[in-house]
Amino acid sequence: MKSTEDAEGTEDAGAEGTKDAAGAGAGAGAGADAEDAAGAAGAGAGAELTARFVAEVDWTKVVDPSIPVPAGQYGPDLLERLWSPDLSTAHNAADNLYFVCSGNGGSVTPAAPEVLPFLVEAVRDSAVAARVRLQLLETLGVLARAGNDARAAGSGPTSGGWWRTAPAAWPAAWELAVDALLPLLADDEEGDEDVRGEVAAVLARATHRADELIVRFLARFEDEPHLSAAEQLVRAVGELAPHAVERREDAVVWLRQRATDAGKGEEPDVDDDIDAWLAWMEQHGHDVRPAAVVALRRALRPL
Repeated sequence: MKSTEDAEGTEDAGAEGTKDAAGAGAGAGAGADAEDAAGAAGAGAGAELTARFVAEVDWTKVVDPSIPVPAGQYGPDLLERLWSPDLSTAHNAADNLYFVCSGNGGSVTPAAPEVLPFLVEAVRDSAVAARVRLQLLETLGVLARAGNDARAAGSGPTSGGWWRTAPAAWPAAWELAVDALLPLLADDEEGDEDVRGEVAAVLARATHRADELIVRFLARFEDEPHLSAAEQLVRAVGELAPHAVERREDAVVWLRQRATDAGKGEEPDVDDDIDAWLAWMEQHGHDVRPAAVVALRRALRPL
């Protein structure tokens, strides 16, 4: 899985799949191919959610930035396909949404605040394929970074000459998205550890809430059963620490402890001592020293 940080520099070469006309909506004609039929049927999105796609999104803003309207206009079926049982269909929809929402990955387009609540809803829904949820989290991370850059740049270009833009509706939409993502940190559903880790990486972009999030990440670390998610929590603390006001020193002290703490130690041999192995398995003391060293460097860097 690519991390959100890795995804920052990725430029989508182009949206995959054929773009639907604005009037396509949720319904597909009798001659639609299998992929269109799967998406148009809702495929798990449900009638109520499908109706919300139509009612709550201004679809005039959801366009392919590289294709003139009407050919580049999307309809509600773009969101429906995220819930498709066909992985290729859902994957292509997630790819298209990345491009529609962020262009080359450097901006927040007017489409982003329109569809953001439903991207978060798909991430929260275990009925959506895990790989697709991770794709969407990558997109959220890219959007959060671009939104931060736009806020920092104001009306000027970046050092590389690129202009970072974000619509006026983005900050409020992103704030609601952060609130909706927070409960996923404590979602212990088996197999969702990658999703939890990527949620932490995305939330680490909410730098204006650094103090609150550091407290949440430290608390979650104590209960996180999977090493990969625990390591991402550590990295997220390192990302947020320079932005914190009240919790910066606490975060640095905690990261120093993690950088030298071997956790619960080496895993016992289950064949030699089953009781010792079971006791070891019940502990949550992860050895995250490599991740903590990297995070500590980030925490101590000047802004």
